[in-house]
Amino acid sequence: MAKRVNGVVRVALIGTGGITHPHARGFLHHKDKIQCVALCDIREEAMEARAKQLGTDLPRYKDWKKLLKEMGDEIDAVDICLPHYLHGPAILDAAAAGKHILCEKPMCISLKEADAIERAVKKAGVTYMSGHNQLFMPVVREAKKMIDEGAIGEIRWLRSQDCFRVELNDKNPFRNSWRAKLKTQGGGELIDTGYHPSYRLLYLANSKPTMIRGNLARFMQPIEGDDTASVQVRFANGALGEILTSWAFDNPHGSHQIHVIGEKGQIFGSENTLYYLPTGFSEPSKRTFEPVETFTAEIGHFADALRNGTRPIHSVEEGRAVLELILEAAKGWDKQK
Repeated sequence: MAKRVNGVVRVALIGTGGITHPHARGFLHHKDKIQCVALCDIREEAMEARAKQLGTDLPRYKDWKKLLKEMGDEIDAVDICLPHYLHGPAILDAAAAGKHILCEKPMCISLKEADAIERAVKKAGVTYMSGHNQLFMPVVREAKKMIDEGAIGEIRWLRSQDCFRVELNDKNPFRNSWRAKLKTQGGGELIDTGYHPSYRLLYLANSKPTMIRGNLARFMQPIEGDDTASVQVRFANGALGEILTSWAFDNPHGSHQIHVIGEKGQIFGSENTLYYLPTGFSEPSKRTFEPVETFTAEIGHFADALRNGTRPIHSVEEGRAVLELILEAAKGWDKQK
């Protein structure tokens, strides 16, 4: 069991770009049990923006190695929000320094790195949490509960999707960015936004993939990797799964973020609305949940895991499983272009 943190968890934020805005909201919301105490980024303006949001002047570093060395016992954990290719190196350094770790998706960009991370985390006795924030979506949490309780019986088919169109204009976030390069992104859309529907699929299926087949395409985005992916999965429990994800078009009209069909019925929905249609019924029942800020829930869950000495909802094993699915689906991408 990883060492527990007594009192308020002190976190260094490594990488302070746009994705850390909701992370900072989580720190502010749960300030009684977790607080950001240091910032690290090569961009001073990014650290300044986050310091203003957090409402305090914090120690600032441009090198996470120096931060880990100089702050020492002043931090308990790190929250890594760097470009994909830097996740693995930062995780390994944090583990070597004995710090607990929360890392944005993906955990890393190769299975070799993933295996090294698993060894390092176990050797250091620290807690690692994969930042899979959409596991805290109300529809995902409730669907998982209903599946585990047997509401739809044995799963036969499930789908998870996340699609939106990113316009090609002066504000396009991908052009000339680290996301545009295979070397720094680790792939394309599938290893980025597509990571969310991928871990949702594995979470709901609760079974190991035995066959993975991917069809990837680049329709419009100025990147080296894919901007659209359709992935088919067969699971050990016999279920068939599908992932659809894109930066080139919106979600198909009338479809949902998750859809699971079992022998006794089906569950489907998006965001805060979930539908349940038992076999033999013509109309589904509808449930609407209170909105949840998923990053805030993620930060709170990370704090609770460290303070209670419990395993987070997704750790190294799940981070590796999602990466393995994505890398397998992306095989042959060069031939598909």
